[in-house]
Amino acid sequence: MERKEAVKTSILVSIVITSLLTQLISITGALIISAFYALVYLYRSLENNKKYARYLYHSLAFVIFIISIVLFQHILPGFNNVLIFDKIQVSKDAVPFTMYFNIDKTLTGLILLLLVVPMNTHLKSALKKSWHLILAAILLLMGLSLLFNFVKFDFKFYSYFFIWALNNLLIVTMAEEVLFRGFFQRHLSLLPIKHREVIAVFIAALAFGALHWQGGIEYVLYAVIAGAMYGLIYQKSKNIFLNILSHFLLNLIHIIFFTYPFLK
Repeated sequence: MERKEAVKTSILVSIVITSLLTQLISITGALIISAFYALVYLYRSLENNKKYARYLYHSLAFVIFIISIVLFQHILPGFNNVLIFDKIQVSKDAVPFTMYFNIDKTLTGLILLLLVVPMNTHLKSALKKSWHLILAAILLLMGLSLLFNFVKFDFKFYSYFFIWALNNLLIVTMAEEVLFRGFFQRHLSLLPIKHREVIAVFIAALAFGALHWQGGIEYVLYAVIAGAMYGLIYQKSKNIFLNILSHFLLNLIHIIFFTYPFLK
């Protein structure tokens, strides 16, 4: 166990040092991430503590979640996110697409993943439990995209999709699933209340929808439904890696077979 912890810490320290040397983050960014790491580490140390520490434990979860959202929204200074695609036209009738490599979002997700999210690597058994939910999520969400007139059928494949896929899998879906399902929903499901697992899925889905406020009310509603589906998958599988892959699969189907990112 101690060896695993040492490896996880070494990975995070190496990434932060590399980010500093490559100027992806400044000293300010490194201090912010170090403080965030300390909060998450304290939260984890309280997880199995006695009753007297529970208020601090739940309060820390709320603080960590808010700080994570702030980092996801790129509000804090010290992070030099790299522009990869600048207003490219993926679909001819779509709005232009811009993509960044977001180091603040990446580090946030990695810290939560390595410190507090259970790492169940048995994908095969998890898939057996929840394949029907994954299929239902893809059919429902792509159907709603068509119904809301967000997209239409548009098959395409460009060489730069490989760059998009790496960014979407390792950063976007990793960070979002780790925060909303692996951390926030999981914490809510531990609360000593009735129907806590259902409530956890619902609240995490609402928070996930709120994160997409810039897309308008219809897109927020769509994101809430998406969050609920991802939440059900996580509740059934208890496997964060399956959630990341499921979320990525939906995004991959979207970019290859439908208007991307969405119609003008």
